[in-house]
Amino acid sequence: MSYCLLIPHYNHHHQLIRFLPKLINTGLACVIVDDGSSEESIQLLQNALANHPTTHLFLQRRNRGKGGAVKAGFYHARSLGFTHAIQIDADGQHNLDDLPEFIRFSQENPQAIICGKPVFDKSVPKARLYGRKVTDFWVALETLSFKIKDGLCGFRIYPLTETEKILDHYFLSSRMDFDTEFLVKAVWLKIQLIFVKTNVIYPENNISHFNYLRDNLQLIKLHARLILGMLIRFPMLLWHRIQGL
Repeated sequence: MSYCLLIPHYNHHHQLIRFLPKLINTGLACVIVDDGSSEESIQLLQNALANHPTTHLFLQRRNRGKGGAVKAGFYHARSLGFTHAIQIDADGQHNLDDLPEFIRFSQENPQAIICGKPVFDKSVPKARLYGRKVTDFWVALETLSFKIKDGLCGFRIYPLTETEKILDHYFLSSRMDFDTEFLVKAVWLKIQLIFVKTNVIYPENNISHFNYLRDNLQLIKLHARLILGMLIRFPMLLWHRIQGL
């Protein structure tokens, strides 16, 4: 089992450069996928990474969305020989002190997706907090289970073999709805999910690329698709529920 950090990046160079020493100190290689950032942002990032041979920067010249960057990162991580990719957001909101705990669970359960279950402080925007509760309701309905404890946290360990099964079986969005859709379809494929509590902060002067109108409409479309998918799979999901799978 070999692990790398997988970091989608889009014009977050200031936050990522501040976060970089902590990432390097983990001792893990970093796979950074830039999702069509400005030339200035890319240049600053390349300069910051120049003296760090364990960092790998891959450039997507066109913005494809967070999900698109993460999916590209899976393939890059696999091509570099890693078996597991640890998704971390570029803005430093995830607590790397919890990383050993995530890895421990992963080593004990190599085929499971290890997911962060956020513990927020007062910095969390109320809209994000309430939005999570709405998402929790829908994913429970879409999977006929409570296996997904949080469908939005981007701090996860992906076993790449199981991840490829999901990518081979299903369409997955390339935008902000990727994180939620991935876990729902992992449940449909009976891939184990393990949730680990982790502190999440929203740094001051943070830049968010979440567009409340566009991305909430995207999430509405996502849940409409997933509900339809659940109805098609209803007998199978109900049987899994009865069997305790």
